[in-house]
Amino acid sequence: MGKYEDLIAGEDGLPALTGRAWVFGDRVSRQQLLADAHLRDDAVAAAAHVFAAVDPDFARTVQPGDFIVAGLDFAADVTQRIVPAALKRLGVAAVIARSFGPFFLRHAVNAGLAAVVVEETGAIRPGDRLRVDVEAHIVANLSSGDRYVIRNLDDDAIAMLRESVAAWER
Repeated sequence: MGKYEDLIAGEDGLPALTGRAWVFGDRVSRQQLLADAHLRDDAVAAAAHVFAAVDPDFARTVQPGDFIVAGLDFAADVTQRIVPAALKRLGVAAVIARSFGPFFLRHAVNAGLAAVVVEETGAIRPGDRLRVDVEAHIVANLSSGDRYVIRNLDDDAIAMLRESVAAWER
């Protein structure tokens, strides 16, 4: 399981994070992530209901530092800030997907939650141990030995993520 200390940004940039993969499929919708009834909750209250429609035990069993792995169009219909904020509050270290909805990406960065595009998400299995190094643009699958390139974060996005993580931790 991931360590909470790994979630705190270091002075020189974002730390590499190690945790377990929770794998979901293509087109994970906002309704699957967080039901309508919790959209007006604060991030702490909403966190208890993340993925309840898909896995009722998810919020109780995910560990700080774990990763969500998905396929195409993750949160494509998300427009609300509460969704990535609830994931961050739950302790999810990053979301790894083949593609994201544009509003989710923006809100994730603002919440200090890395949302990284990796083409090979289909090779990641539930429970695999991953190490995500945003600064080096690499996701390493410690279970299989495979390495995947992060394709969506340029220097400006990483700088914004650093600032968001630092602000979130204050």
